Amino acid sequence: MTSNVVITSAVRTPIGKYIGSLRDIPAYELGARVLNEAVKRSGIEPEMVDDVIMGQSYQNGENVNIARMALLAAGWPVEVPGITLDRRCLSGLDAVCFAAMKIMSGYADIVVAGGAENMSRSEFYVPGEFVKWGMGGRIEDKWGFMPRGHGALSMWGIPFFDRIQRARVMSQPVERFGELNSMMTWAEAAAREEGITREAADRWALRSHRRAIAAISEGKFEAETVAVPIPKKSGELLQFTTDETPRENVSMEKLSNLPTVYDDGICTAGNSSTENDGAAALVLMTEKKAEELKLKPLGHLSGFGVAAADPRLTYPAVPAAVDRALDRAGISIADIDLIEIQEAFSAQVLADAQLMGLTDRQMEEKVNVNGSGISLGHPIAATGTMRMVTLLHEMGRTASQNGLVAICGGGGQGIAAVVRR
Repeated sequence: MTSNVVITSAVRTPIGKYIGSLRDIPAYELGARVLNEAVKRSGIEPEMVDDVIMGQSYQNGENVNIARMALLAAGWPVEVPGITLDRRCLSGLDAVCFAAMKIMSGYADIVVAGGAENMSRSEFYVPGEFVKWGMGGRIEDKWGFMPRGHGALSMWGIPFFDRIQRARVMSQPVERFGELNSMMTWAEAAAREEGITREAADRWALRSHRRAIAAISEGKFEAETVAVPIPKKSGELLQFTTDETPRENVSMEKLSNLPTVYDDGICTAGNSSTENDGAAALVLMTEKKAEELKLKPLGHLSGFGVAAADPRLTYPAVPAAVDRALDRAGISIADIDLIEIQEAFSAQVLADAQLMGLTDRQMEEKVNVNGSGISLGHPIAATGTMRMVTLLHEMGRTASQNGLVAICGGGGQGIAAVVRR
């Protein structure tokens, strides 16, 4: 049994910079904000939702199963279930695809899907094997008997990791692939393999910032965002309404003067994405249900696909996923009017575009027309949903028929989805 899947609302928070305006807002509260706004805009009630599927790549002890946590924080009925996915940068878009599959298989009529990430609040942690093996199992003066693994720390000189940085190393087994000390290693591989120059990478970064600034100035993002109230010490609420990462003062001169991270590379802080905070959500349902409720869809999800490649390269997984999504949709890349290729790095976007066979004109007119990760930022598991939100609203403004979202992610994977109006 299969059902046509439509998207009836799409919303995101503005994107906060790392340790910026959203730093004090737990990720599940960001999730709650977009869940409530998504069902409100769709004209449905939370109790009508069969399931909530969300992505989060930096889950921790304060954010377990963020889908369920967020819907409960949103005040939804306790009977609504929720599940959280992690396919690294792909997670937010994959949540949408998993929601679609649940609907297509006949196991749900309405699913809310999205992603939430607050990288500013990501944990620092001590690996359990360095602590639990020599911890507890004795009587403590203050705490009494402490079972082994739950006692007071009795040793020093142990590893202390930043979850964000460590996750990049551990998205693939070191024993097989060596230590990739950052995602940038495969962006540099893309530059070498596909002949991407430093100048080309910087020019794409400049374009990204200019496009994002123009979109903000023209009010393009206002329809797709919901403000986040931020409590101030005075007790007042500050409404966070605008993406805070894009920079107006970016120039080729400034970009070209930035040092590369690797001596023999082309990637810099200027032509790479940033760590960010934010959330996004879509309401998906069967076409039949939308007709029953007299809802006008923003778009139909007509095809999607995932693919994988060597984690030391990663970028080839994107065009492979695009081919699968296009095949499922029954169209070609020439039929796509607007394209979102998430900008982890300029080098990766340009390499993927080459492998997808996009011309310079297509790149200029169709790809990331309102900026992307380099300018807007990359709140990892929320990004895929956010790019879909922006794509759907831009398609509505421009009367575009077919749109494509594609993202690469840690561990050497890629995902793509096609939407049709």
